[in-house]
Amino acid sequence: MPRRTVIIVGFSLILCFAVGAIFGQFLHEAMRDHIGVSLRTLVKAPLSYWRVNEKGWDSLQAFYYTKDEHSLSLHKNVETNLLPLKIAGERLSESYAVPKMGGAIALVGKTVIVLDRLGGIYSYGLPNGPFVPLKTIPPLPNNLKDYLAHRPGPPINLADATNDQFRARDIIYLPDRRMLAACYDKFDEASGKLRTVVSVIPFDSATFSASGSWREVFATEAFPYDLGITSGAGMLAYRPNGTLRVAIGDHYITEPKVSEDDTSTFGKIIEIDLAKEQWRIISKGHRNPEGLTFTHSGELISAEHGPSGGDELNLVTDGSDFGWPNVTLGTDYNSYDWPPGTSPVGTLASYSVPLFAWLPSIAPTQVIEVNHFDSRWAGDLLVATLKAESIYRIRLNAGRVLYVERIWIGERIRDIVEADDGTLILWTDDTKLLFMTVDKDQLAVGRRTPPVVGSGIVSVHCLACHHFGPTSPTDFAPSLSNLFNRPIASDNFSYSSALHAKQKLGPWTPALLAEFLADPYKFASGTTMSPRAISPEEINDIVANLSAASQSPPNSRMSQ
Repeated sequence: MPRRTVIIVGFSLILCFAVGAIFGQFLHEAMRDHIGVSLRTLVKAPLSYWRVNEKGWDSLQAFYYTKDEHSLSLHKNVETNLLPLKIAGERLSESYAVPKMGGAIALVGKTVIVLDRLGGIYSYGLPNGPFVPLKTIPPLPNNLKDYLAHRPGPPINLADATNDQFRARDIIYLPDRRMLAACYDKFDEASGKLRTVVSVIPFDSATFSASGSWREVFATEAFPYDLGITSGAGMLAYRPNGTLRVAIGDHYITEPKVSEDDTSTFGKIIEIDLAKEQWRIISKGHRNPEGLTFTHSGELISAEHGPSGGDELNLVTDGSDFGWPNVTLGTDYNSYDWPPGTSPVGTLASYSVPLFAWLPSIAPTQVIEVNHFDSRWAGDLLVATLKAESIYRIRLNAGRVLYVERIWIGERIRDIVEADDGTLILWTDDTKLLFMTVDKDQLAVGRRTPPVVGSGIVSVHCLACHHFGPTSPTDFAPSLSNLFNRPIASDNFSYSSALHAKQKLGPWTPALLAEFLADPYKFASGTTMSPRAISPEEINDIVANLSAASQSPPNSRMSQ
């Protein structure tokens, strides 16, 4: 027999032996425990099984988690209608390898608890951190390893799998009960399905440690599929009376109409009695409520994703029915209508009416009521968003929405909490903690625009593109307000990466601005600012006028 044939036959025998051994292992497990799940794992996800069970968890983490090796400057200034704001922040993924997209935050005293998308828990002590893995709390019992071994298809980076069903959804602190509560997806190996569950654990805020283990107090029925586009909501809200609320999405199941089905937990807001460990449906007809909060007066407010348009802000009362999927203020995707056979498009028939609706969609997430931030915003609602990358400030009056102000942040914001000192803390899909405060120095100046524009040279060369006052996403160029008291590329504007790189220089100075105006490309190669024919005298005039317009006190903290 030729040598080449011998080699081929030998290799084939070895390969068959290896496959047979693996197959035999699966069959053994199948006959012993869960034949359906194991066989499906073998057929659909052999690479995932091998990576989890043979390569080990360290290798798995390296594959599914992301660590950013470069740091970002997270300092910017934002103008709003009533207040100038400062934003600073830090990014968890610069310290640890973590899964992006999703997760939540909770505030316990002066410490932020961060829950990442797959259930990792970290702490961040205010005001300056750092991020620390919170090993004093047991991991969420979500069966993550089993899920990843079972997950159909080839291994993927779950940090980029934005629509994967499996995720940790929310975490909050229950101060009167000295507990943490978490909502997360849990994999059931016996059925090969997922459920959304709520669990609690005793927690000592003094030692920042948990005792015992997580205790499950609520679970939905199993998802009807292994994975797909997520619409699970999962936000928690609590009042100190022993009852917890959780918002559950419909998982895009409109046939049958699970949101209207009283025997299903999907598309509902649920009340959980923690003492009795019993639950009941509070409201139904929800699509994807990703925001939930109690106001100071005790009203329950939700923020909900519609289809194409029709995102809702809802006042939830016992017995409310918001009508999904029978009615919506939006339309079907790529259509001018909602499916035939329902109410005319854009009407709500006899169902509960939202406080407010957004068209086009903004993809709202968490909603909170502002109590400590500033008296000018006291009692207002803030709604965080994904698609709009903004916060919406909502003024209510006598039970109706008086106005809505969009405050563009430029980040997909997943969660928002308010600290006792008034600091607003935002959690983004890029694992950033952003800290928003009032710029009191700028507010003391009392104006955002210069009283005059000097000799008019600013108007001629600058105001054709730039402006004074708040910057919106549609503005052609950033604001010139208070220019010399803020870091380079820190306005509420989408700057080029070239100008972002100059943030390391700190605030604009007259000399830096003059250098930039003389030759933008030389100052920041790749900037979108076009060179203009400006004489040295005109540059000096522009710098002098903008300097006069930036009259914050000498000890301004805007550059921090």
